[in-house]
Amino acid sequence: MRNQDTTALSEPAPNSPRLRICASAVCLLTMISAAQAQTVSDSDSTTESYGLRGTTTASISSDASAASTLYGALPASGGSSAGTSATSQGALSTDEQAQFTTGNAEADTETQTGSVGSVSDRDQSDRDYAASLARQNDRTGTVDDLPRNSRADDTSVPGFMLGSLNLRPTISERVVHESTSYGPTTTSRIYSETTVSATLQSDWSRHQLSVDGSGTFQKNLSGTGTESPSANIDARLNLDMVNDVTAILGAGYSYSQESRTDPNAIAGATTQSGIHDLRASIGLQKDLGNLRGTTSLELTRTMYGNATLANGGTILVDDRDTSGVELTTRIGYAVSPALIPFLEVSAGREKYDQRIDNTGAERSSTTYGARGGAEFNFGEKLSGELAAGYVLRTLDDSALSDISGLTLDGELNWSPRRGTNLMASAATTVESATTAGQSGSVVYEFDSSLTQQIHSAVVARLGASAGLRDYDSGSGRSNQRSYGVSTGLTWSINRYLDLEADASYTRTEEPGATDETTTRVGLGLKLRR
Repeated sequence: MRNQDTTALSEPAPNSPRLRICASAVCLLTMISAAQAQTVSDSDSTTESYGLRGTTTASISSDASAASTLYGALPASGGSSAGTSATSQGALSTDEQAQFTTGNAEADTETQTGSVGSVSDRDQSDRDYAASLARQNDRTGTVDDLPRNSRADDTSVPGFMLGSLNLRPTISERVVHESTSYGPTTTSRIYSETTVSATLQSDWSRHQLSVDGSGTFQKNLSGTGTESPSANIDARLNLDMVNDVTAILGAGYSYSQESRTDPNAIAGATTQSGIHDLRASIGLQKDLGNLRGTTSLELTRTMYGNATLANGGTILVDDRDTSGVELTTRIGYAVSPALIPFLEVSAGREKYDQRIDNTGAERSSTTYGARGGAEFNFGEKLSGELAAGYVLRTLDDSALSDISGLTLDGELNWSPRRGTNLMASAATTVESATTAGQSGSVVYEFDSSLTQQIHSAVVARLGASAGLRDYDSGSGRSNQRSYGVSTGLTWSINRYLDLEADASYTRTEEPGATDETTTRVGLGLKLRR
């Protein structure tokens, strides 16, 4: 019984492979039909589906498509796809055709101009890819973010903030050997020289204040010689007024000792008179188109201290104290922002406290001046101002001749190449005399300095100077001349500390008077903050 049942159940087995083949064929035909239907549906679609770098298969917006085209992920699409889509939709009405034509033209314009959506409209992947195109291997900066291979100067030092004011103090200490020959006599000394200076500048949105001051003190360590202290301070305040008018207020003080080669020096005095200069000024500046106008009024006060004789006695020279006032007006025309020619006129009055001095002369005077020149500023390469003119001083005493002469004033800054700077200046002043029968002189001074950066922290410098004192024709004196040369080296140990070494030579000579020659060699340190 069991054998028959087993045989009966296993008889259909030979037909099962044919059934499986038939089922597979039916499934295959069904899949082919579905695929064909899907293909026809895709060809009729009006929107193309792209994947952004294989991350998605969803339809994307026009902004994302433009961004993808920018980064090379998609081909640039023209107006053909839009045209094909419109055609596939069948015939359109006249209004619909006009709308389609306008939209197609806008799409073409956007494609031609490369318009891309705003950054905020792109997804994060677009922004990340755009950032990846930037430079990834930036150079490593210095530890304290200082410029590379740049010499520290006073402006690079941060200083101290006092509210809205920035204070930059500097202290310098030098040891100097000086040798002086005055006629047949030669003296030498070693002295220490301490110089304290500071700059105070404002950080305001309107107006500007700047104060510069310095003081130098000397102390003899050995040898004999005259200690020559000096001091100077200047303050300037620019006030922004209405209608582009700037008011300029200034004040200053300086102290120095008169040189024994000065024509007004006291003969035989071991210490010459100390000179105190006080000054104050007010001015207005206005730009009207290409015209530049400036007017200033300056008040001065000069006082002379006592001279000390070899026996310890003193000589009063207060009969030389004066008060002065000067009015100056300048008109310029800006040919270009880099060149402004100008004309300047001035008139001043100097009045002595003692109307008749110890020589019996009335030395109060009136001074007139005129000059013409140009301001120029061609950037770092060349800048400055040059002017030439004429000056006349008439004295109240008719027995004294007038003082007159040509004037040359200006300043030139020239940098022929990076690291090399040439600075030159010229100045003309009128000085009154105290000797009986003499009116005074016109003094011309010229200074120049050449600096060369020979290393990122080492700067070498050369200097030259010349002077001419042109006496009035009635004085009977020969003109005085002076010359000077100097050299130096500065090593910036860091931006706060400098090591300085310098040497100088000066000579003053005048026919009929005693000549003087001075040589100095110094070494010192300068500390800034």
